[in-house]
Amino acid sequence: MKISLLEKIIRHVKNTCKNPSYEIVSLGPNCYPRTVLTRMKLIKRKSCGRRTMPFDFAYYHHAKFITEFLQNDFADFFKDLHYSDFCKSFDSGEKINFSHEAYLKENEKSKLINIYKKRINNFREELQQTKPIVFLQILKDENVGEDCKNTYKTLKKICAGRKFAYIVIDCKDIIQPQKIPFEIYLTKMHLPQEDTDIFSPDFYKSDYGKIFEEKIANFIGNVIMKEFGDNVERFL
Repeated sequence: MKISLLEKIIRHVKNTCKNPSYEIVSLGPNCYPRTVLTRMKLIKRKSCGRRTMPFDFAYYHHAKFITEFLQNDFADFFKDLHYSDFCKSFDSGEKINFSHEAYLKENEKSKLINIYKKRINNFREELQQTKPIVFLQILKDENVGEDCKNTYKTLKKICAGRKFAYIVIDCKDIIQPQKIPFEIYLTKMHLPQEDTDIFSPDFYKSDYGKIFEEKIANFIGNVIMKEFGDNVERFL
């Protein structure tokens, strides 16, 4: 159903002004958590004021690097950063690939650094806030693995008494539930096929894809209610 320009403006203003009593932040290890949070209207779009953070759009080659950067406050984040002719984007070897910034040329390394310095600062500033916060991680690659136990310990330390919930969606049976703290909100959601491309419209526009992502949204909503006593808010 087509909406009028006036309705679009009203919707934009309402979304910009809406301020939930909690925050939701992606912990990667790729762009899917940020993407599905936006698509399910659980967070604002960038045009409505959503700030981008360092785990939103980079690809981390192993989940343990998420923990590492949380522990050391992003020290050496740009170490070994170079332009990869293979993937036609900047890469830091074994740790991070910046494919979302593939529009940057080989001589524009400083631009990428400035982009991510701002995103890191956005994350730091968010950690200084007091409202409850949800951290979301979606694991869909066995090679990337998991580091949930250490990530949870680190989040507990850096949140310093602030209410938080750590949600992990396991799409590939990567985690053995009995080996992680019960405080972690873990759920297993299997993809229809081994090689399902969750970034393809063929998936997320399909009936199964819509149901899959709605399940993620509902799970997040249930955690927010249980932990913080609030109903989840959806943006327009």
